Amino acid sequence: MTAWPRLCAMTLILAGLAGPADAANAPGDTPNTPPAQASDEAELWYAMDRAEAELKRSPLLVRDPTLNAYVRDVACKVAGDHCGHIRLYIMDVPQFNASMSPNGMLLLWTGALLRMRNEAELAFVLGHEVGHFTARHTLRQWRTARSASAWLSVFQVAAYGTGAGGAAELAGLGGVMAMMKYSRDMEREADRLGFASVVAHGWAPQAGADMWARMWREEQTRKYDRPAQVFSTHPASQERLNDIRRAAEAIPNPPQDYGRERYYAAIRPLLPRLLDEELAQRRYAGSILVIGELLEDAPAEDKGLLTFYLGEAYRRRGLNDDRARAASYYAQAITLPGAPPAAWREYGYTRRDAGDRDGARTALQHYLAQAPDADDRAFVQRELDRLGGDR
Repeated sequence: MTAWPRLCAMTLILAGLAGPADAANAPGDTPNTPPAQASDEAELWYAMDRAEAELKRSPLLVRDPTLNAYVRDVACKVAGDHCGHIRLYIMDVPQFNASMSPNGMLLLWTGALLRMRNEAELAFVLGHEVGHFTARHTLRQWRTARSASAWLSVFQVAAYGTGAGGAAELAGLGGVMAMMKYSRDMEREADRLGFASVVAHGWAPQAGADMWARMWREEQTRKYDRPAQVFSTHPASQERLNDIRRAAEAIPNPPQDYGRERYYAAIRPLLPRLLDEELAQRRYAGSILVIGELLEDAPAEDKGLLTFYLGEAYRRRGLNDDRARAASYYAQAITLPGAPPAAWREYGYTRRDAGDRDGARTALQHYLAQAPDADDRAFVQRELDRLGGDR
């Protein structure tokens, strides 16, 4: 397998291996306790250990030490006594998802980091996954479904991923993931555990509902596309959102620490890359919603950056009046703080297309002045030559 299919296989496994919790753990059946040899749990741990070995070598593993330290610190707070059991892997995958396996492997995708607004939302997501871990949902689902032929295939891909086939196996794993949706009871339990940890550490309890409401709005843009991975395993019904809201409203004098500044300081250096990867998915209706809502909440210094990327989303989609909308956003972006040099380039092209040669020349010259080592410098210079611009 190439890096991307192999990672997809492993992350689909981790996201799909969840099920209803038993009423209580058996004696000694506690999270991250190494299983007895030759037990059914030992099979699952073996698969997860092999998957983790693959993840450590993956080119999609985000190794930025500052970001990893920040996310791990939040994870440790919500995990409490289980902090020492957690091994965090931030994966460069532009979709919203997170998962945790019974051996302590915690995965977070960069698409989730783009969509979150603050530290309290991050804590809610991580606390939710730690809740699945402490309630032993993964093992219970394994014991329920391990005899099915589909689950045998999952195990084989996890344990022997480097020798597995390509698209057919990945499609099969997608089907397994779709079958193994979290039950309502399990979601409630994980939400309850994560929510309690968020509140106990002083984060704003409303954050979870805010985040899931945005995710639900994004999901509604996917009418003709397959469901987002996160909703294949974490159904976001209106009932569930209402439950989270009611829990938040029931807390007298709730804490109000959203941790916006701390979160944004950790994520901001990655923002251009995350936005590029978001648009590379070519799911433009969802991206327009995501970037538009980010723009509404963004600090002033990033308004230009996000306005430019909103214009990019419309330009790349290219439906109906999208080009005109893109031109409008480019024109706005160059007047705002944080606009990247590319905003001047794209604005220049829109002025050229509108017949404004002087405006196009000025914008393209501004682009080259801001980005003298741009990869497309020769191409832009040829355009300037056609427009009668200076070298």
